[in-house]
Amino acid sequence: MLKKVVIKGPILSRSGYGEQARFALRALRSRPDLFDIYAINTSWGHTGQITNADEEANFIHEAVLKAQQHIQQKGQFDISLQVTVPNEFEKIAPVNIGYTAGIETNKVSPQWIDKSNGTVDKIIVVSNHSKKVFEQTKYDVKDQEGNEHKGWGIQVPVQTVNYPVRMHDPEEVDIEFKTSKNFLVVAQWGPRKNLDNTIKWFVEAFADDEDVGLVVKTNTASDSTIDREFTQERLESLLKPYADRKCSVYLIHGEISPGNLAWLYEHPTMKAMINIGHGEGYGLPLFEAAYHGLPLVTTTWSGQMDFICKPNKKGKNYPRVAKVDYDIKYVQPGAVWDGVIQKDSMWAFAKEKSYKNTLKDVLDKDFHWRKEAKALKNHIHENFTSEKLYHQFAELVYGEELVTVNTEDLPKISIITSVYDGDEFIRPFLEDITKQTIFEDKCELILINANSPGNEEEIIQEYVDKYPNNIVYKRLEEDPGIYGVWNIGIKLATGEYITNANLDDRKSAHSLERHAAELFMNDDVDLVYADMLVTENPNETFDNNTSQGRRYNFAEFSVENLKMSNMPHASPMWRKSYHEKYGLFDTSYRSAGDWEMWLRGATQGSKFKKINTLLGLYYFNPKGISTNPENFSWKEEEERKVYKKYKNTTEPDSPSVIL
Repeated sequence: MLKKVVIKGPILSRSGYGEQARFALRALRSRPDLFDIYAINTSWGHTGQITNADEEANFIHEAVLKAQQHIQQKGQFDISLQVTVPNEFEKIAPVNIGYTAGIETNKVSPQWIDKSNGTVDKIIVVSNHSKKVFEQTKYDVKDQEGNEHKGWGIQVPVQTVNYPVRMHDPEEVDIEFKTSKNFLVVAQWGPRKNLDNTIKWFVEAFADDEDVGLVVKTNTASDSTIDREFTQERLESLLKPYADRKCSVYLIHGEISPGNLAWLYEHPTMKAMINIGHGEGYGLPLFEAAYHGLPLVTTTWSGQMDFICKPNKKGKNYPRVAKVDYDIKYVQPGAVWDGVIQKDSMWAFAKEKSYKNTLKDVLDKDFHWRKEAKALKNHIHENFTSEKLYHQFAELVYGEELVTVNTEDLPKISIITSVYDGDEFIRPFLEDITKQTIFEDKCELILINANSPGNEEEIIQEYVDKYPNNIVYKRLEEDPGIYGVWNIGIKLATGEYITNANLDDRKSAHSLERHAAELFMNDDVDLVYADMLVTENPNETFDNNTSQGRRYNFAEFSVENLKMSNMPHASPMWRKSYHEKYGLFDTSYRSAGDWEMWLRGATQGSKFKKINTLLGLYYFNPKGISTNPENFSWKEEEERKVYKKYKNTTEPDSPSVIL
């Protein structure tokens, strides 16, 4: 079902949160079958806005305009995705998701927790450090009545999705290096990034080496000329006590392109990327340098731990970086930010001596650290792919488990449908089934007319003419019963996978694709099934129905569960090869033949799997074989017969089949 998702955040900002918002956009755009995307752009401090007119920027501007028009027309969104700090979360849609970098310290403010608990349904963060801090922060609080509550904390789920690799072609930066051994730091000048000590201690370490340089890509607050002058003055003031130094310090101010950064990461004179900041939500520049193969000089604390570690040959996971020792201490008074950074929270403080020694070690053991950097680069490129992380993010936003399989790889699917007394249902059924995402490419619909008294043939012929390569139609002179029809369909089927489709039931648009993908990915599974919504009104659709949440929640597969209820009854998909092992449906049954068929295989070792999501709409037809009260007596007798055939324990008092 296509869901209207509005991304609210600094999606056009050049800030870290701006990049976070654009990652969210890219992830949702990777699934146009799931999301209808809208955008509300917000500002982020004094950072500049994206002014280029590439395809992504054009899409964002169109999404912003679409959201404005939708709001003006009193339209509603299904999901809001809010890219910001938690104290700014708000209720916008029926489902609200907070997407934040989290916190760089060891404690989340009570304001963040309170706002999150009362506003959003889940939180997505960019690192496991942020997730851990959210989940472990607890406070003792009192309610309005004065009652004390110990261990109060986050009550909504917090889940992590990392950033993926995103390569850019290098674009030369207008800078001339007079040094052949250079280090790089990319950070905004502020308390958290520890830039003063990064520069000062570097200069002290290499004061006598004229061939060593530090490239500082920074700004203080904005990309403006005034900020450039202020930053230049700040740097000069910091370096004033080291007027006799021989090493070089290069300033690159303000915003530069991703291609410019790629050029710096890959420059032949660049020896390592430095980050001795107090903490990171993730550490995007550090991550970018790592997947470009540049050695890293950093602490092993906070968000970067998600990507700086790689297993060794023995399987032990450890950081592949030049480590700087640190102490965990209370944040500086100047870093305290009411409602965000608590004065009693803590973060990492790099040790001066360790930092200086590590820098020299990188130069002394250049080959070793290049080798480590290459290993880390390969690890990141293998495990931090856009495909993988976009999928994770889209799944969390959509709220259901999603499967990504190239539909071209899926085998042919044969859909078997019995046509009997179906005048009321035939056209809506055909409209629904032909809208399946893989119908024309991967499906054949086998319609078997069981000597119906109805007038379905004219409409069927209309669809046969429209889909001559996808629809097979056969009329029988006698009605062999539902299982006789299915057996005929199985013999006609040319697909590797088989499913049944009842005239009065409906499917989500990606139902067949999802069922087939599960079989494709699980070679040991013979049959898959999923939950269904239930309606009492005919010819409703999966996307537009009056079920009001009523659904069949089928049990997970086990032989014992299958003995007690026919979980796959509604609309399973199974391998055609299943019948080569276990035969066809027993036509002596009128209602329980499918249950017997599935038990026949399951009790001999066949494995089934439940797909934990809604994929269909079941019409509780008062005239249906399974649902007509007039049939209950003989239906119960059939069920008892099946149960007795396959039971291994004492028969329960009232065995029954769901539906």
